Amino acid sequence: MRSVLVFAIVVLGLSNAGLGGGNHAAEVAVHVKAHSAKQTCPTLPTISDSSDIVTTYEGSSFDFFPVFFSLTEFRGVEYGVTWPDWTYSCAFTSCSDLVIGDIESPGDGISHSWFDCQMGQVVIPGWGWLYADSAGIVCITEHPSSEAIYILDCNQGLDEPVANFCAGVYGATGDDPTSNGRGGDGPEGTGTSGGIRGYYRP
Repeated sequence: MRSVLVFAIVVLGLSNAGLGGGNHAAEVAVHVKAHSAKQTCPTLPTISDSSDIVTTYEGSSFDFFPVFFSLTEFRGVEYGVTWPDWTYSCAFTSCSDLVIGDIESPGDGISHSWFDCQMGQVVIPGWGWLYADSAGIVCITEHPSSEAIYILDCNQGLDEPVANFCAGVYGATGDDPTSNGRGGDGPEGTGTSGGIRGYYRP
């Protein structure tokens, strides 16, 4: 019963979120590495800034990690993930307190939130395992419901990333996360308002 009450409080709080948060310089990237069956939330990659993000992996079986960085603080994130239409579906694991949605097929969207304010410059909200049968690109893209990528700060303000870096696998080259990236609206369109506020509204 307590967990249901906590969930209801968080949902109601997020439904009143306003635009214009404290993460104006936020960026997002896809970090990739060889698949590990021993991967857990406590063993997520250590990333302190953009120079630690790896966006190119030559192999076929790999883990990808959405990395939101250049943050001040955060309470939630919302995004989608896209990749070529490979044969295998994604096995995604969330590392947040609450999650709505799942990443199984290209273009799926997910929203994460935490019960308490999280201080820090980097958040990896989870990871997915994919198997590529040809070269391709994995990107963070707009959530299909909000049509945006959002970061919710601790004062319920929303920001969109100012840069977006995709990963290349199995022979494709990823973006350079130390450069300007693809712009805050991601590789497939422009963002609109709504975001976490609308998605979490009961």
